[in-house]
Amino acid sequence: MLMFSLAIFMFAACSNEEGTVVNSEEKLISTFYINAISDETGLLNIVDSAIVDGVVKLSFDVGNSNNKIEKGDSVNFYYIGAVLNSTNINNYLNTSNVFVTNIDSIAVKCGLAGMIGRGIEKGIAGQNHYIKGLDTGLTLLNEYENALIFFPSQLAYGGNRIGAVPANSPLIFQIIITKIKKN
Repeated sequence: MLMFSLAIFMFAACSNEEGTVVNSEEKLISTFYINAISDETGLLNIVDSAIVDGVVKLSFDVGNSNNKIEKGDSVNFYYIGAVLNSTNINNYLNTSNVFVTNIDSIAVKCGLAGMIGRGIEKGIAGQNHYIKGLDTGLTLLNEYENALIFFPSQLAYGGNRIGAVPANSPLIFQIIITKIKKN
């Protein structure tokens, strides 16, 4: 119940001059969050959650909680990125929503031929190496963690259309951390 209250507070507190866009995104994100943590089907099997600076993390497996990612750490990870445009927890990575991945089988399934062969992502967490929502989300994870990270468009591409991502689109990423090197 505490996480539910925090989620409602977090999304109610956000505002900007694009009020209707923000409110629409907030409603979508908060409804998806509530549906995920109260998943009666057991399909998601969420074991942990966190909300920090507008970024929501839902963990399937918390991994090695003794090796948490900190700003500046080098991280290796697999990812699937999609536009969050549904509150349906069973359909969040629908092939029509996925716009980026480094997992070949997902790239093939989603028709993302240009993504095939990318291999594991290697980057630095919390150092503006990625879009803000993903950058913040990485610092919420542990080594070997498998989690969903989702956030509003203000922490992604905002009002800009980027490739297959429409303007004002909240994003969701499934991230699997494979290695952390402390820096």
